Amino acid sequence: MPTATVSASVDVNTKAIANAYIKEAGLTPNELIRRLWESIANTGVVPEFTDSDNMRRQARLQAYEKTQHLITELPHGTALDTMSYEEMREELENRTI
Repeated sequence: MPTATVSASVDVNTKAIANAYIKEAGLTPNELIRRLWESIANTGVVPEFTDSDNMRRQARLQAYEKTQHLITELPHGTALDTMSYEEMREELENRTI
């Protein structure tokens, strides 16, 4: 079956973040786009997308809430327990997981 290439331009940061989520889902960008196009062709339904700025705000809020929950769960008397938010952020960013 003949194929055609579909391409789009996206912000570099958006691409990096999306690629990480796509990989986490066990897909490649090519597979995701192919599946999306096949779904639209098979169903005639184009997915609705929400405002990306609103989604980013919601994602940041969720990350903040998770961080706040993590902070409340820290054992007392540890180095992290006495650090400021900025010190904790720097410490966690420098760790290899």
